Amino acid sequence: MIFAELINCLQTMETDMGLKGLTHTDRQVLSSMVLISKDGTHPVLLNELKSHPLTKNVPIPSLFRSLHGLMQRGLVQKIGTERSATYTLV
Repeated sequence: MIFAELINCLQTMETDMGLKGLTHTDRQVLSSMVLISKDGTHPVLLNELKSHPLTKNVPIPSLFRSLHGLMQRGLVQKIGTERSATYTLV
């Protein structure tokens, strides 16, 4: 019963925050970025995302696909070139 209420609360919060429609991987990547970036105050390196506990088992193509989707939604911004990019929360 408590678990169902938590899931319902989470879905309501995601809707309120404009995060409805994100995939599980998108949520993992976004959550990792929040934790790594100290709540958005620091840029995130790709290697930090690859090694974070929430995303270390995400295949690299899925990680890039998720980052691209998060950038299209305006939640994440890429700074720099392909080889030296960092990512920030918007």
